[in-house]
Amino acid sequence: MAPFNECAIEGRRDPMVLKYQEQESTARGSVPDAPIDNAYIVGCSGFIYTGASIVSEETRPPSAALIVSAGPAPFKILVKGQELLTRAAVIPPFLARGLDARAVPLVCFHITPSSPLYVEFRALAHGRVVLLERAFFQSLDAPLHALYHGRLAPARAAEIYDQALRIPFQHLTPDSKPDPRQQRIRQLLESGRDLTLTDLARELGTSYFWASRLMTEVFGMSLRDYKSWQKLQRVFHLLHSKHSITEVAHAAGFTDSAHLSRTYQRWFGQPPSYSRNRNNVRVMRCR
Repeated sequence: MAPFNECAIEGRRDPMVLKYQEQESTARGSVPDAPIDNAYIVGCSGFIYTGASIVSEETRPPSAALIVSAGPAPFKILVKGQELLTRAAVIPPFLARGLDARAVPLVCFHITPSSPLYVEFRALAHGRVVLLERAFFQSLDAPLHALYHGRLAPARAAEIYDQALRIPFQHLTPDSKPDPRQQRIRQLLESGRDLTLTDLARELGTSYFWASRLMTEVFGMSLRDYKSWQKLQRVFHLLHSKHSITEVAHAAGFTDSAHLSRTYQRWFGQPPSYSRNRNNVRVMRCR
């Protein structure tokens, strides 16, 4: 479920792309006249992704997610051999899981590491999938339906994004209070400087070891993972330009298009070429 044709990598057809296309073709075939996927980009904080029939094998996205069925049918989340059947759920970042929403319209709210709510959602989910009552979102049924069909104005989509993210906190209690150090660390990471862990330790007035530990405790990821996320942020801005996938990969800081495709597929469950194809995904920027 990424925010934004078949690609060739070093003269070959990427097997990840072929595998995804086979899954996608099967899933879409079960939903006649289904709308294309929609991606509403909500500034740097996150995005909303909608799909008529999403089936993905194991992914480990860096974003936390709130997934809500836009119809009466439930969807399956596959975690460690378990099948969880639900119509709404909060999923923490970096949790390895599969998704089986064949012929189930979904609206997925993603909270990225750049969001001020990222740490709060990570604490809310306790490192596991948290199932929610679909009735909690009943007041949003009409806008959820409009989001799914790509008919909601971008400014209104941003409002619904904010409203939807408040709902889980009305029914769940985070396992810890936000770490007061996270705001300072976030400021440093988003300053535009290419900080090393040594630089981060110096700025925080701590040791290299403690800087590494703080990254894990506060954000649940290493500095390397955070930098990978920042590269993907740059990809999102370039993906719908006239640049080739290889040019986008190099501009974003990836070694080559294969490196970008592997990372993108592992985190989002689809190749960047699929997200880029306007016949597959309609992209709207909300902020």
